[in-house]
This record gives sequence, structure tokens and C-alpha cells, in this order.
Amino acid sequence: MAREFTTGKAQAVTPEDFNERVKRLLASKPEPLPPEPKTRNFKTSRPPQKA
Repeated sequence: MAREFTTGKAQAVTPEDFNERVKRLLASKPEPLPPEPKTRNFKTSRPPQKA
């Protein structure tokens, strides 16, 4: 699958090679964690300001 780059030019990759690389990359990744609920640290309404 891995090709030796004998020239400085980019070489074509077959879809099968690409899919195999992606499978190997994703196999070592841990499962994604669910997102934490967002907390608000600010007031959503302000009293009217006097000018």
C-alpha cells in the first residue's frame, strides 16, 4: 500500500488505499464524549439604564 516517493511529485492514491488509511486512523481514536451542557455565567436581562 505505502508507496516510495522517488520523485518530488505527488502520486495518486487509490480509493481502496485511502479507505484503508482512514480505517486505521479511526481505529486508534477513542470514542467521542458527549458534550457537556452549557452553563450561563451572565445575566440575560438588564434593568433599564437611566441617562
